[in-house]
Amino acid sequence: MTKKNKKENENVYVAKKPFYKRVWFWILAILAIIVIGGAVGGGSDPDTSPTSENNSSSSSSNKASTQNDAFRKAFDNITVGDLMNHGDGGTTLSDVEKVLGKPSTTSTTTIQGIETKNYIWSKGGVSITVVFNGDQAVSKHITGFKFSRAPKFNLDAYNSLEDGSSYEDVVSKYGEPDGLSEMIIGGNKNVTATWATGTKGGTITLEFTNDSLVSKAQSGLEN
Repeated sequence: MTKKNKKENENVYVAKKPFYKRVWFWILAILAIIVIGGAVGGGSDPDTSPTSENNSSSSSSNKASTQNDAFRKAFDNITVGDLMNHGDGGTTLSDVEKVLGKPSTTSTTTIQGIETKNYIWSKGGVSITVVFNGDQAVSKHITGFKFSRAPKFNLDAYNSLEDGSSYEDVVSKYGEPDGLSEMIIGGNKNVTATWATGTKGGTITLEFTNDSLVSKAQSGLEN
């Protein structure tokens, strides 16, 4: 909106939208998640390689499962703060390191003057990425986790999902997602969740804004 005064030589004021409400910012934020997910999702799982001894393989699998459960719990306990408030209220890097230890990979990204630091922890084929603005978490991502779940999240279940469905309702019916990304921008909580269906590599990806389903996609689903 532009406001003009009738007086001569009066300045013209233009009210601009906050940059976090602009389309480009959301696109960059989404691209950042995709890039991070792709980077950490391609790693190999050292605990799932074939072994010559079945008992040894079973023991290794059980051990990895226990480690991964603790890894997942640590991820769930990380609180994400609002990027527009410099992550205020988010878990600090020192507190994350107390639980996860030192990260295996670090990097720094600057978008439109906002600097974020990306830290990656990997264990048993599972990767956790936490992005910090300053010293507080502004987004978190986990990939490679495989839950055992029943009932099966199949094509019929996928087709029954309606826009506006809550994240909690989906989780209560079909269990926790295997992959999860969470961030808050300008008071809006954005969650991208992926379920591995266990049927020929089938996956379901759901996107939620403020706990409301806004989009869904599937690949390789069967009934």
